[in-house]
Amino acid sequence: MARTIKFRSSDGEVFDVEEAVAMESQTMKHVIEDDCADGGITLYNVTSDILVKVIEYCKKHVDAAVGSFIKALGGVDKDLESWDGEFVNVDLAIQVDISNASNSLNIEGLLDLTTRVIADNIRGRSHKRSVRSSTLKMSSRPRMRNGFGRRTPGRS
Repeated sequence: MARTIKFRSSDGEVFDVEEAVAMESQTMKHVIEDDCADGGITLYNVTSDILVKVIEYCKKHVDAAVGSFIKALGGVDKDLESWDGEFVNVDLAIQVDISNASNSLNIEGLLDLTTRVIADNIRGRSHKRSVRSSTLKMSSRPRMRNGFGRRTPGRS
């Protein structure tokens, strides 16, 4: 039986992940190689719903690599490419969260995939449309005052 690593999400949920799957993350690979994963690894900036997605991606890519030598030969696995396309077919906010998690965990393939899809989603949009369609909200606070309590000249 393969060794499992315990991942704890920022909201406290614990996941048992096969070592090979965990090692898709360069960050986790170093932790595992340094024998620092025995008590589990807490991921303070990854929620359980995003961690599920990240684990799903890593597992699929490990299974595809084991089942095929196409990746080793530099070819393209069309089934995996199709699966990747479906995997990132989610809301922009979720894409950003997955991208942030893959950046933090140093999962190069997932980071490349999500950043490319995010860029494609926002390419050609106006600034207002991008802000409106994302989770970012423009501040409704009054304009900033300068350090002396007066309003900045030219602003109301």
